[in-house]
This record gives sequence, structure tokens and C-alpha cells, in this order.
Amino acid sequence: MKKIILLSAIFVLALNVSAQVPFSLTEGECAIVYALPKTEICIEVQTEKVTQTPGMFYRYSERYLGTTKVITTEKTVYRLKSLMVKPRAIPDPNRTFKFIQDKNSGSFQLSVNSQGLLCGVNVPCQPEAKPVENSTIPPIEKTESPSLLPLGEEYMMAGSEAKLAEGAAKQIYHIRESRLGLMTADVDKLPADGASFSAMLEGLNKKESELTELFVGKTTTETQSQQIILTPDSAMTNQVLFRVSALRGLVAADDLGGSPYYINIKPTVTRVVAADSKSKPEVAALYTILPAATQVTIGDGINTYFSGQFFIPQFGKIVPVSENVFKQKNLKIRIDQQTGRLLEIE
Repeated sequence: MKKIILLSAIFVLALNVSAQVPFSLTEGECAIVYALPKTEICIEVQTEKVTQTPGMFYRYSERYLGTTKVITTEKTVYRLKSLMVKPRAIPDPNRTFKFIQDKNSGSFQLSVNSQGLLCGVNVPCQPEAKPVENSTIPPIEKTESPSLLPLGEEYMMAGSEAKLAEGAAKQIYHIRESRLGLMTADVDKLPADGASFSAMLEGLNKKESELTELFVGKTTTETQSQQIILTPDSAMTNQVLFRVSALRGLVAADDLGGSPYYINIKPTVTRVVAADSKSKPEVAALYTILPAATQVTIGDGINTYFSGQFFIPQFGKIVPVSENVFKQKNLKIRIDQQTGRLLEIE
């Protein structure tokens, strides 16, 4: 497995199509350079972070709220939530070629995109996919502790945690009584309309939830997204792609502190038989690729989290386009810039 971090920029020109030679550009030479694609596999890994925080009055939850289902210790746990896999074409430096201008050949416009990937002849390039952004972890929103006010002087001057817990519990009961009065219309003055009623009820529910968390604790769930970019050059069988630690989330493949997740890449071998094997091979003017259908699966050895098939050009075969094709008038050749496959000649 090889990862390509940086590729040299390949300039974009339009010159006359002529004889094809392997890429070896000398200074001052008049030629156009193009590259056939190879596929990067962009894997977006989403992990779920669950944080449990005990409330400051958890010791008094059974006494004042009658519940023992409380969080007593601070704890953070990570788990794999989902996987998303997308292929992306990049120039293949091992399949980079040049055209040398030939005065005797017809005039054709070779189309390449901003990366230097071949798009075709006398046709515009397809819109390019947006670049994959660097992985980011969303910032954690800070939440303020709920206010215990209004508490009377009796509670504020007591200086006792148990007394403060008693005051907070009384607030909870008072909120519940107020909500019950609203819902049964057992109040002196009802809200003017339905929107006001909903807003008041929502405010009471929020305040009760905040105060209850002081006793039973709080559970916060966050989703974090990170990306892994893999450029396979050969088949893979049960290769460790990444690991997930219950305490630290997504970690590197060689970090034994996490549970492993494996990737399998299995290209299909395509056999191409020439129509007439006795005919003399023609000189190639352009190169394309017959990409290989490749099955990609990711799992933990028991469960499969992703399974899909992609056409990957680096596992495929180079297919030459004869110079004789370029003798046609009003020639148009369309090539899939993602896989390098010849789509159409007209």
C-alpha cells in the first residue's frame, strides 16, 4: 500500500495530436503532457462520543426524587457510528504521457482538466468534483450549570450541600405543579394563544430537565467525523485500516489500544482478446484505461460496515487508441476522467 501525499502540477494546453511517446520532457520541447487517473479511496469515519457527567447532588437523588438510576462517575465512551466511502481520481505519475507536435498530422484539441487528467479530444471536460476537505472535529458547545435561584435565605445561608439539594428538589416540584396547572387550566390566567402556551410549557420542561440533571446526571452525545485517504496499488486482504478505542475514539491502525477494522480490496481480472491477433499492431496516438471492477469491503471481522464495487483504473489495463482514428474529420473522443475509460468515438 502506497499513499501519495503530493503530486506535481501538470499544465493544461491544447496542441495537435501526433505520435505518442512515454513521458520524458526535455527543456524547451513543444509537447502536451497528460496523465491517466488512479483512484484514491476517501473513507469518512463517524464516531459517536457519549459523555456521562454526574450531578452535584447525585448522593441525594433517592432521598428527594426517589430514584437510584443516577450517574455517579464521569465517563466517556466512543463507538463507531457509520462509514462513508467515495472514490476520487488523481493523476497517476506512472501513467503520464506526452504528445509531440507533428506538422503532418491533423489539428485536434486535446482536453485535460486542471489536474492534467485526460478528458478527450475536441470535447469539453466534465465538471470536476469538489476537493475532499480536511477532517475536522466540531467544537463542543459549553453549557452553563443551571441556576438554583430563587432559593430563600434559609437555603442560601445554610452552607450545606444537603440543604441546597433540598431547595433544588423543591424547585422541581414547584415546576411540576405549575405545568400541571397549565395543562388542566387550573391557573388564574392562561396564556393568550397557543404559541404562548407552547413557549411557556417548553420553558418549564427545560428548567425541570436542567434541575433534574443536578441529581441524576447528564449524558451528552456528539458525532465526530474524520477522514482516511487510501491509495491502493494492489489487492488487500484483511488489512487493518483503523482502530476505534472506547476511551480515545478513532486511532491509528498500529495503535493496539483500539479494536481493529479491516479493509478488503479485491479487483476482478479482465481478459481482453484482440479481434485479429495476426494483424500488425498499429501505432498508438492516445492511451486510455480499461479499469478493473473492484470489490471493497470494510468490517470488524464479524460485521460488515461497508460493501461496494468501484471501477479502479490502477488495477486495469492500458488501452491504446490508434493513430488511424485521428484521420477522421470532425473527430470527437470522450474519456471518463474518473476512470480513464474510453466512452465514445464519433
